[in-house]
Amino acid sequence: MLKPFTRLVVIQCVRPYVQTAQEIKLTQPGKPGHKTPTGRIPGNIMKFKIDENLKMVAAAKVAPVDLETVAVELCARFIDAGMIDSDPDNITRTVMEATGPRYVKDVCAVLAEYLYGDDEHSISADVFDAFCKLVIIGDGGCPDCGGELEYMETEGHELKDGDYLTPNSYVIDNYVYRCRECGEIIKSEKEL
Repeated sequence: MLKPFTRLVVIQCVRPYVQTAQEIKLTQPGKPGHKTPTGRIPGNIMKFKIDENLKMVAAAKVAPVDLETVAVELCARFIDAGMIDSDPDNITRTVMEATGPRYVKDVCAVLAEYLYGDDEHSISADVFDAFCKLVIIGDGGCPDCGGELEYMETEGHELKDGDYLTPNSYVIDNYVYRCRECGEIIKSEKEL
């Protein structure tokens, strides 16, 4: 049987090794689409809003990919290329507002490389217009701006199932959250 002091030493030695192994596993550089345990791509705080414009851009991609992946990866490509600053001030701006005065050729090259795998491929005017109208949002839970949500309260109702000795039951209908950035109130049937 181990003494209490010995158990403490074993826990302290093993725990950092396990955390280090998980960190190494989660932060392999160069792995596209690699996510942390919270579902975020390391170092990425922005993505494009999923709307009709993003659907049009994603439809032009040679290999079909879900919209969430296109929203995150395409924004990350433009951040890595230095065309969009990863500044929180760019949140809720369109691509045209965020890129500033850039040459159309450079923007088209990065977009064509992502969509077709070839930076010389031509992009249709409809896809380019839809791309320019994409809105940059944060990586949080707010559907409008991508800001972080904070829990406010629950909404529910009381069931009249009690009697003199047993209290009535209470059923939760909605969880209410508020966005820290834009103040939007979001009601969800599930806890976020």
